Amino acid sequence: MTDERHGRISDRERLWTPWRMRYIASSGAREEGCVFCNALARENDVESLILHRGEHAFVIMNLFPYNSGHIMILPNEHVDDPTKLDAATLHEMADLMPICVRALRRVYANQGFNIGYNVGSAAGAGIAEHLHQHIVPRWNGDANFMPVLASTIAMPELLPASYAKIRAELRREMRNTSLVWALMLVDDDRSVLLTDDLRPGMEGQRMIPKVIAEPDQPLWRAAITPFQGWVDDIEVAGYGGKSSVLGGFENVIMLRGQIRSELPESWSINPIETTRFVSRYRSMIHRALGNLAPRIGPPSDPETT
Repeated sequence: MTDERHGRISDRERLWTPWRMRYIASSGAREEGCVFCNALARENDVESLILHRGEHAFVIMNLFPYNSGHIMILPNEHVDDPTKLDAATLHEMADLMPICVRALRRVYANQGFNIGYNVGSAAGAGIAEHLHQHIVPRWNGDANFMPVLASTIAMPELLPASYAKIRAELRREMRNTSLVWALMLVDDDRSVLLTDDLRPGMEGQRMIPKVIAEPDQPLWRAAITPFQGWVDDIEVAGYGGKSSVLGGFENVIMLRGQIRSELPESWSINPIETTRFVSRYRSMIHRALGNLAPRIGPPSDPETT
């Protein structure tokens, strides 16, 4: 586990799957119509957990994942059997699979994957009426009950964090860009950290920092590098770019952290409601904040209480 006191990634031992409770609580009240078609019809992809929209197929997070990074590839057409798909859809879905695998492997550094279809309810499909291919990252020992008894991590992050990491990497794969904007929220999400804009003609302006990731470095890890050394308990909070995956705004990863030392000279704390730069993107920030799940923390550490 990472345990750097300054610039430390929040990586406490956790054993919670809070999103599964939503599944249990809603088992008797199913959504009207097809949940996948409904998600595709909505405009807010962050809210719908859609990671990519293609001409014939799309990629979506599993709302009730069995492992972190559990995603699905689906045809845009509402069909329940692969024999009903046309050639263009089959090809696009096949092309998306290795792209998703590369993105997930860069995010999670997992040792393996479960990839496949459950066709029909008899085969275990939870939503049999709309065909979907599961891609589930796997780690050695992740299904062993003994590590659970030993209090090791089962699922260490909430869906908004998984969504942000995976969407950024999918965009990286498809747009061939390693650029990421790092939106650091502080003061209980009331302020953002900005740095000097060094571009010619922009002197004196403040901006959200931009980072270029190394070839094998996940974008979310690149996003935290400007803050390491003076911001603690850094965690990925969610995706801060446009809500639609078809939008042209660059990758923006929202982070949370606690300022633990004096700000470097080129940085400033800027209240979201009063900052001129942020005001230009206020609706984007508020929309992203609105999609964040309630913060769920681990039990108190007995050594620090």
